[in-house]
Amino acid sequence: MNKPDKIIIHHSLTKDGKTVSWKAIRNYHRSKGWRDIGYHWGIELVGEEYEILKGRNENEVGAHTKGQNSSSIGICLVGNFDIDEPPKAQLYKLIELIKDIWGRYGQLPVYMHNQFASYKTCPGKKFPYNWLLNELKRENRAVDDDFKNAINKLAEKGVINSPDYWKNNEVYKSEYVRELIKKFANKIG
Repeated sequence: MNKPDKIIIHHSLTKDGKTVSWKAIRNYHRSKGWRDIGYHWGIELVGEEYEILKGRNENEVGAHTKGQNSSSIGICLVGNFDIDEPPKAQLYKLIELIKDIWGRYGQLPVYMHNQFASYKTCPGKKFPYNWLLNELKRENRAVDDDFKNAINKLAEKGVINSPDYWKNNEVYKSEYVRELIKKFANKIG
């Protein structure tokens, strides 16, 4: 059973084209005797658009990073980023996927494969890791601002009486969330 506490980014080390390479990667992994593709998710160019492709179920132990497979979600971007930077469209699709994963597991830290296997370059020498982390932080700040504005509005309307509690914590006790929902439902009648 996989118990994810991190996300690990990979690249396929293959050229991405307009045909689905994900299937070829899956077939290669199965040819090694694995049950399925080693990654939980992939992102590749399909036709003219980058798509998020399903690999293993997230609750299944992966086969992508030695020593981390039972505590991580592996994402593979199809392409060779030792040669070229990933296209921005592919990176924004990665951000979309990470935010979706965060919606299920909370803000898991994001790592590159080479942080666990220093002899590798994966996800590539030209993978913009710092840019990715900054974009994720920037998007979170925008969400945080929207959240703070919503909390202020609820306080102004008398739905909540302790807005600072909601603004200063990242994790909220379920009983407080239930109480907030009940108060809001009563307020709107």
